[in-house]
Formats: sequence, structure tokens, C-alpha cells
Amino acid sequence: MRVSFNFTPLGSSLINALEVPSDLDLSAFARFLASQRVPHRITEEGLNQVIWVPDERAAAFVQAAFNDFEAGRLPEVGEASAVPQKSIRQRVFEAFWRFPLTMVLIFVCLLFFPVGMNLTDVDTDSLFARMMFVMLVDVQGEQYFSSIGYTLGQGEIWRLFTPMFIHFSWLHIVFNLLWVWEIGRRIETVHGAWAFIGVVMFSSLAANVLQYLMSPPSFFGGMSGVVFGLLGHALVWSKAIPTRDIGVPNGVYIFMLIYLAIGFTGAIDLLGLGSIANGAHLGGLLGGLLTGGLAVLLHHRRQVPPTQ
Repeated sequence: MRVSFNFTPLGSSLINALEVPSDLDLSAFARFLASQRVPHRITEEGLNQVIWVPDERAAAFVQAAFNDFEAGRLPEVGEASAVPQKSIRQRVFEAFWRFPLTMVLIFVCLLFFPVGMNLTDVDTDSLFARMMFVMLVDVQGEQYFSSIGYTLGQGEIWRLFTPMFIHFSWLHIVFNLLWVWEIGRRIETVHGAWAFIGVVMFSSLAANVLQYLMSPPSFFGGMSGVVFGLLGHALVWSKAIPTRDIGVPNGVYIFMLIYLAIGFTGAIDLLGLGSIANGAHLGGLLGGLLTGGLAVLLHHRRQVPPTQ
């Protein structure tokens, strides 16, 4: 049903009628609004799309129409005047432009993915061995893990961080990188690129150190410790500063905490999906909780007016 509006054209004074996630395709909804002659403008603000309209009457109409749109009750409108869909290359370029360090982190993990796949024998001089947390040493043809003290004494400090780039299966890397994308880009948007990389590095360090301390020497790797760190950071920040919520649903926090707890029971190992680095998960979470707390303290400190 067509509704007649007598709106003035869009000017400088606009009303925020609706905010939805940026990954929701609003092209069909925008065509419907155009067919109803509802003046509107759609912009991207952080991780959301905002629909702007000239007055309250238009805002009420947009909100009611969007409920029908989500329920599939709006009539279809032809796409003749629709904006062409973006290609995959355009979407990737746009993602690099908006979330540069999140995308670089994902790209580096993909670049090193072949290193951890199909491992049989591990040479002490291989790239895989050089990216593990501690050095492998060869003693009369037998390979042994060295201590962290010996490793750092050799100047190989990069090993404190490089295990996060090693993944051992497609399931392993896809699961981790999807979470890096979903949570990392939100933190990068709210706190900026350098703060985001600081959270990643500290979470990685905490994850690798605690895994080393809690378990016998072994090959371990993956971005899951960092994922738990990103979650911990987002949780502390969002609960302490709700006006600048990072936007992770509460259900995600609950799911990850349950997953962490189940991991310590050994139940996941019994499914045949590989051994779970529970120490890395816990260490990453603790690291993220600390960076989140630090971010909150710095935020409050910046809000305190200087004394005269």
C-alpha cells in the first residue's frame, strides 16, 4: 500500500531513524522507501548503517516498514535503479581500508597456513620449528624441546608471538579467523588500529606463556588464544563503558566461556578434533581482561578535567 508524504527534501537537519549492522543488505529496503517517496539517506557509522530522514513522521514509517522488511512482508520492488552489487575484490579492498590491521592479521595467518599443514617429520631448521614457542635442539640424532630461558638466550624473541600464526587444519584456521574478523574489526573501530594490535600482541604473549607453563613441552599454535583475548577485552570495556559498547552479543561471551570450561574437562579432545590448548585459551582471556581494564582506566583518566 502506497502512503503519501509531504516531506521537505533532505537538508542539513536529519533524524537518525534506524541503525542496523553494516553487513545487512539494505538495497531492497532502500528501493521500497524510494518507491514510497520517503526521503532518506543511508550512511555507514562505525560498524552500523544509519538511515537518516527529515522528520519524526518519516522515522516512524521507516521503523514500522523495517519490521515488515525483516518479516518478509514488504512488496518486492524492481532493481532497475538499484546500485550495482560490489565485487569480491571491491569488498576485500573496502575491508582493508576500514579495518586495516584486522585484515593484515588475517592475511598473515593465511600466508603461513601451509607451514602447519601435513606435518610428519619436523626439521629443527624448518620454518615451522623456527615459529614454535621454544627451540628444538638435535642431540645425537634425537630432537628435544629446549627451555624458554635457553630460547630467549639465543635472541629468538619472536617465538613469544609467532605460534599464533600457525594452524593445523582448515577447521582450525576458519574457526579462528571468523572470530578475529567479527571481534577484531569492532575493537579496531572503537579503539583504533594501534590499540587493537596492542591487545593482539599482549593476548598472544599471555596465551603462549601460560600454555607453556601449564602443559608439557609440545607443538602448539593458533589464533584461538588471541580470540579469547579479544573477547576478554571487549567484555570489560563494554560492561564498563556501555555508551561505547564494542557490540559483541552477550550470547557470544557465554558461548566462549562455556567452551573454555568444557575444554578443561577433556571432552573436546575425545571428539577427535585434536588436542585443545586450554592454557592458551585461559592465558589469552586473562590478557584481554587486563588490556580491557587498562583501556577503561585510560578512558576515565582522559575524562577527568585538569585541576586549576
